Amino acid sequence: MVAGGSIGGLAIALFAARAGHDVVLLEADGHAAPARVDEVWHGWKRRGVPQFRQLHGTQALGRSILASRAPDVLDRLRSAGAHDVDLLASQPGIRCGAGMDDLVQFRCRRPVFEWVLRAAVEAESRVGLRRGVEVTGLLVTAGRRPRVTGVATTVGELSADLVVDATGRRSRVAEWCLRSGAAPPTTRTVDTRQVYFTQWFHRETGFTGSDPMLRVELPFATLLVLPVDAGWLSATFFAPAHDRGLRARLHGTDEFLGALRAVPSVPDRIEDARPTGRVQFMGNLANQLRRPSSRLPAGLLPVADAAVCTNPTWGRGGALALAHADALVGLLDVDEEPASLTAALTAWTAENLEPWFRDTVLLDAETNARWAGDRPAPSAERPFSHADAVRTARTDPDLHVAYLRYRNLLDTPAAFWSNPEIVDRVRASAVGRTTGLRRDAQACEPGP
Repeated sequence: MVAGGSIGGLAIALFAARAGHDVVLLEADGHAAPARVDEVWHGWKRRGVPQFRQLHGTQALGRSILASRAPDVLDRLRSAGAHDVDLLASQPGIRCGAGMDDLVQFRCRRPVFEWVLRAAVEAESRVGLRRGVEVTGLLVTAGRRPRVTGVATTVGELSADLVVDATGRRSRVAEWCLRSGAAPPTTRTVDTRQVYFTQWFHRETGFTGSDPMLRVELPFATLLVLPVDAGWLSATFFAPAHDRGLRARLHGTDEFLGALRAVPSVPDRIEDARPTGRVQFMGNLANQLRRPSSRLPAGLLPVADAAVCTNPTWGRGGALALAHADALVGLLDVDEEPASLTAALTAWTAENLEPWFRDTVLLDAETNARWAGDRPAPSAERPFSHADAVRTARTDPDLHVAYLRYRNLLDTPAAFWSNPEIVDRVRASAVGRTTGLRRDAQACEPGP
């Protein structure tokens, strides 16, 4: 039984069914998906997904998992207008060596991604999709270690051997556990202190994988211009939540366009694209980590944002959801016993997803400090800043590849931030820049 029919829930249902398991997928939203992809943007209501029409990207890890588990889904996405993006295509001089073949993303709007994934799930004979059904509690056995036997829902009780919670950051799993007499998970929430605004554009000529994204680090905000699919492009300002003046200037389309055109190199990117719809706002962003108690009911499996949720401005959620789905189905192939499976997934989540939670919290702290005009001090976890890493990667081909692998979730945070060679390269580059700036300043000093 999978509760939640967004990216994580759909991926688990699809991967599990293709691995030979029978799945019931419960989706609280009762709206059917549109029949055609061109109806998706305006015709599909997804009240349970507040970021449904916000910017969306899938890091290379997510594409790699789809290529392995469901290559037909990637083909359908391409047919719907999505495209692959070779992250090294613009730098042919470094296209050699290990670790480069996987550096390919795919880009499309989130509604298109979910539409294609939903169609693939609905085509699976082993999946029963039930729309308009919401989980309200758990059915568990009594005893020192309770075991899940099903769920209570808005249409009655349903039996299941395993229950996957894929209901996202706002999961009510703690309530489910308390009502059933089980110990709830502990939840840690870290406010990002950030918001973002997105304006969508469309152009008739479309986009391809050769159209690069543009990321501009302004002193007071970050701008991301991202070509996606079928002629659609998003422009997004990430900003500090407390800056009410800036927020007021970005809420309206005319004001947003004025701010956008004031950033050098941006007007050329949008000159032949027309704004579509109003500015989309997203606030209340938080990094969230749910740790199951030792008495979590056996057979209850929290996944994706219901387990680990990261600030969406870093674009990690979709790929991590696919990774979680891939891991869960892989564990199912080894052992289907509920207690063993719950313990194994809990351990996998702690080892593979919690580091991304901690990493995102640190990235947010650096971003907030930069917007405030401060520079965070080096620490054991962060011997150099993210900004220094980006600057060094622009001129160091090897570091460029290492950084892309980290940003695309192919290598762990520790593999990047704690690698002695990377630390030395970034520090040496930072020293060189500082020395150069001092020389420039001396050269510009007025004579006596």
